[in-house]
Amino acid sequence: MKIFVVYPSARTGWEVLREGDSETLHFQQKDAAVSYGRCLADANRPSALRIETPHGRVEAAWTFEAAGFVRAVRAQQP
Repeated sequence: MKIFVVYPSARTGWEVLREGDSETLHFQQKDAAVSYGRCLADANRPSALRIETPHGRVEAAWTFEAAGFVRAVRAQQP
């Protein structure tokens, strides 16, 4: 299963990373990074997408299973 992670950049903005890759994709806005991450995860099923806070905690996560099923795994309230 491929795992994609959206997390705050050390500079500014947000990064999208596929676990195991060394290159990230940079976005200025969190919404854009999450939307792109969801598209990547959807296109690479079976996969998972995890959104992390600046402290590395999981804010939200989804699994993208076969045949169009998407399941929220975890979502924390701010």
